[in-house]
Amino acid sequence: MRSILFILVCLITLVSLASPQEVSAASKTDRPNVVIILTDDMGYGDMTANNRDSRIPTPNLDRLAKESLVFTDAHAAGSYCVPSRYGLLTGRYMWRTRLGSGGNLANFGGTLIEPGRKTIASLLKEAGYQTGLVGKWHQGIDWKLRDESAREDIRVNPNYQDFQNIDFASPALKGPKDFGFDYSFGTAGSAEMNPAAFIENNRTTILPTLTSSEALKKYGEWYGRDDNIIADGYTMDRLVPTLSNKACEFVEQATRTRPDQPFFLYYAMTTPHNPIVPNKEFVGKSRAGAYGDFVVELDHHVGKLLRKLADLGIAENTLVIFTSDNGPVNRTKGYRQRWVRGDTAIHGHDSNGPFAGWKGGLLEGGHRVPFCVRWPGKIKVGGICSTTIVFNDVLPTLAEMLNVNLDQNTAEDGQSFFKALTGEARPASFHEAIVHNNSKGTFAIRKGAFKLTVNGPKTTEQVVDDDLPVSVVLYDLSNDVEETTDVSRNHPKKVKEMHALLKQYVREGRSNGGQ
Repeated sequence: MRSILFILVCLITLVSLASPQEVSAASKTDRPNVVIILTDDMGYGDMTANNRDSRIPTPNLDRLAKESLVFTDAHAAGSYCVPSRYGLLTGRYMWRTRLGSGGNLANFGGTLIEPGRKTIASLLKEAGYQTGLVGKWHQGIDWKLRDESAREDIRVNPNYQDFQNIDFASPALKGPKDFGFDYSFGTAGSAEMNPAAFIENNRTTILPTLTSSEALKKYGEWYGRDDNIIADGYTMDRLVPTLSNKACEFVEQATRTRPDQPFFLYYAMTTPHNPIVPNKEFVGKSRAGAYGDFVVELDHHVGKLLRKLADLGIAENTLVIFTSDNGPVNRTKGYRQRWVRGDTAIHGHDSNGPFAGWKGGLLEGGHRVPFCVRWPGKIKVGGICSTTIVFNDVLPTLAEMLNVNLDQNTAEDGQSFFKALTGEARPASFHEAIVHNNSKGTFAIRKGAFKLTVNGPKTTEQVVDDDLPVSVVLYDLSNDVEETTDVSRNHPKKVKEMHALLKQYVREGRSNGGQ
């Protein structure tokens, strides 16, 4: 007994003598900084690392890919902005929310994430992280209204124009800071959505007062909408560099002011979503028109943030995820000139690489996205992973990294792929199946190499209605990645099994089996 006591005393003494730097270093290694870079409407084939025939030079993204584990079968949680971001932040499909399947948020549609629902930001904040959002929020903001009776109309009316009823001078009643972000700076939605203003910590930095015609007269151009309400100084050429600077500022301030506390940055870029307005130093830098030049500008700012991590000496202890919120808009036949500064054509560039389909659709090009994860010393560089993953998986993956147990009401549609990052396991998928949903409300389900589209149902209620007539299309992605041939007649049992599984996921309110 005396020997045991002596050993315990020695151990306690050694721990007490350990330097604060050593203890801090061990703690920080277990809790890396986390940076998620999310681009807006960027295609799988835009970066050269994914598409040797890309007409767009992307040296910073290519370098990141070489230093990362690259997932070749990664999917957004929806094929357009709102469901994609909701799934990423919460680990749950957006069609389970008040918007339903195919729904979208109006300009002033109010917050979508339910009160009390855990997000990546709140998870990491509870784990001791400094949390920040820079860029496009697009999960709704509840603005203070002068006439509260208009609240319901403002939630659903995409063309709400009574701007005088919105008290932009007051802090929003609810916004990003209410969902786990200590700091936020960016836009309510896409670059051209209302209000066209920078919003910092749930409050506009400058009151939006200009109309679109007034902005056009003042700045000589306006590539937004005809019905915008715009803050003075909010211009398309200023938007991208401003967000880039803010992302770097957040990283630097978090590192210098609290060096022993890890940080989480959600950098939701507004590029290359329309308006497509590359700044002059990037014009002509691609062989894919204004769109290609805008992606070159995007690549530049990703490189700027990565260099900031290196300059601060924290790159080795920072996990970086790079991806896009969905596939690109169809620009192969030109694009509306009013939203493009320059050439609308993309000159033979294939933004989707080997896949068919576009943003908003169910074909692979609408939701299969570039996805790279860099974590020096933890992830083997230059690896390729074919495991099927979906945005819903990011939250449970970070939870497993931090040894945080999730309750049954968190990330109901997510499965951790942490073991794929470490190389411990890389199965075909950690899911039984994943679900896709397009902007018109149609569902598809993917299991293994097969993807079943169920035409007819447009709502979750209709999906589980056994009396509703349906037609199906089944693709075998292992032999037909461009989805040209329906093989449903060859696999009737597979069709029945997958259709039943889709109904089960809808009825049960989760698709991860309660894991």
